[in-house]
Amino acid sequence: MKQKTNRSFDLQILVRVAILVAMTVLLMNYLGIHTQFFKIGFSFVPIALCGMMYGARWSAACAVVGDLINCLLGPFGWYPPLTLSAGVNGALYGLLLKGRSDSLPAILAAAALSQLLIGLVVNTWLLSMLYTAPYFELMVTRLPQVLVMLPVQAAVLRLIGEKRVVAALSRAAQ
Repeated sequence: MKQKTNRSFDLQILVRVAILVAMTVLLMNYLGIHTQFFKIGFSFVPIALCGMMYGARWSAACAVVGDLINCLLGPFGWYPPLTLSAGVNGALYGLLLKGRSDSLPAILAAAALSQLLIGLVVNTWLLSMLYTAPYFELMVTRLPQVLVMLPVQAAVLRLIGEKRVVAALSRAAQ
């Protein structure tokens, strides 16, 4: 009888995460509005889905690799602290949503922490250091992004976070 090894299982997850990374890159580059200081889009969906299915390590890796590829393809260049921020954001989805993808409090916490803490506070601080722009003035320009994306992100996470969706994707991946 052939026994399944952890290595082959990890390879299967790696291939699935690579597909989610590709989706992230497509959503970052082609289905969003991006400027130097803010972005509005749905690139969080594959990263959150990765966190729901595989946990914090895989979703952090998905976010970091997606960000690196996006930096190579995009016009803004690479700034390592922003990539680290993307990884923390991915880990946050995995920590809050793995096993609780249909929990409204977990979804609201993930969306709020992602948008308010990481998006508004941390990324604004990193961008203010990168561009030597005043922090609070930059925060004011980024506030509309957060006000738009917070309810959108919560609603989308609620839709994809239903147990039926995550369970169906997990079954289809096996």
